[in-house]
Amino acid sequence: MTSWSQAEWPVGVRKAVTMAAVAGYGVALAGLILPIRAGEQSFRAEIPTAVLIATVIAVPPTLAALSMRGRVLMLLPAGLLGIAGLLGLLSVLGFLLIIPGLIWLWAYLKLAPSGRYPRKFAMAAVPLLWVGAVAGLFVHIDPLCEQLLADGSVVRIDPAGRGFKTGWAWDIDTSTFSGSGSGSDMVVSESCTSDIVVPWEMAASVILSATAVGVAWLLAGVGASSEPGLVVEGHGSA
Repeated sequence: MTSWSQAEWPVGVRKAVTMAAVAGYGVALAGLILPIRAGEQSFRAEIPTAVLIATVIAVPPTLAALSMRGRVLMLLPAGLLGIAGLLGLLSVLGFLLIIPGLIWLWAYLKLAPSGRYPRKFAMAAVPLLWVGAVAGLFVHIDPLCEQLLADGSVVRIDPAGRGFKTGWAWDIDTSTFSGSGSGSDMVVSESCTSDIVVPWEMAASVILSATAVGVAWLLAGVGASSEPGLVVEGHGSA
């Protein structure tokens, strides 16, 4: 029978990884709130974008948190995504994960077992899956136009009438102007955006993010009984 313990982790390393994970989840929470508060579109239209961004940001701190369950190798993709992936793909929010990413990578270098290179190389699948999750922000163009009416209701209008097109990013010219205005006395304001995240893109991103974490858990679990953080009952500390 197996039980989990953090006893074998150096106290300073354990605290650093934990605090960095908490900070990472804070950034994920910001990724959930900011798109809704800052977006020009209606609350309903911004929810898929907010969920997608929060989900992909939450992947690195989740990997780091689970690494303390006898899966030290999960610190490697956590650190790499924190340092590089989020910095390049999620703009300002990405900068907030640089320090946590460095902490996770530092912890990995201190705790990772020697050898086991096939498993370490296989961990490359985790960033690839994560990039696939982030691609939901870019690969398909879904324009949206909304009008705020005088009675306070919000209605959607056909974006094609404003010159926008729907399709895969490589097939669409996204240079079309996106802005706001009004067209009649009944319309208080009108806003259009060249691309939003739609529910199927959000769902695909959540699935890929969960798959990335699951793959990392499975890969890091092979031979995990010889890594810090795992205690096997009846056999002493591993």
